[in-house]
Amino acid sequence: MIRESLVEMERVLSRRAFFMNVAKGVGVAAAYDKFGPELFAQSSFTPFDVVSAFGRMVIPVDQDPGWQTFDPGITDYALNTFLLQVYSGGNQVAFSGLLAAITAFNTLPQTVGYGPTFLRMSPEAQGTYFENVLTGTFENNGVQDILLFSGVFMLLAVKQVFYLNYPNHLPIPDSEFQIFPAGGPKTGQQQMQYAGPVGPAEEAKLRAKFYDAVEVAGVDFRNPYI
Repeated sequence: MIRESLVEMERVLSRRAFFMNVAKGVGVAAAYDKFGPELFAQSSFTPFDVVSAFGRMVIPVDQDPGWQTFDPGITDYALNTFLLQVYSGGNQVAFSGLLAAITAFNTLPQTVGYGPTFLRMSPEAQGTYFENVLTGTFENNGVQDILLFSGVFMLLAVKQVFYLNYPNHLPIPDSEFQIFPAGGPKTGQQQMQYAGPVGPAEEAKLRAKFYDAVEVAGVDFRNPYI
């Protein structure tokens, strides 16, 4: 089933408009055919471990909190909500393919003679490895596509989850609003000095401002996306 799930991953994720020019997808199944199922087999690690390490590489802890500050919850959310529900559209077969690709992201450096596995690299070496993935270094090894699928989607998930304000990304209980709590570690939005989500007072002002706004003819208000 690994090969089938990789093909389904390529089909589902390649439809994302922002990804169409990043990977062709034709090498995903070819990598499986070349190296076999052992490339995608987990041993002492899991895709969770890889995403967690990837997040720590992309957003390290420095003078501000980073990915590790919010682990393991943020990695679980990135995997089982963002990568499964948002990018894979809830398609379990495609998600299984992505998990296999993430596994390969860890093992492929050793397989193709590039170096140790991703999890055994230093943070600096991890960054260089990912830079090489993005610049197409692994085209000649026949594994470029599978590294792009796993690497780019991990990058998108890590960046979006962190800067969507995890763990304050959901409305507070019994409220429709997301509110920055007082105290606690600085989240991604606070580090970027975003104004933050719309609160009750701001919504009241916006409603008052646009109360007499002219209705645009032809807009179908039954459309759930407006």
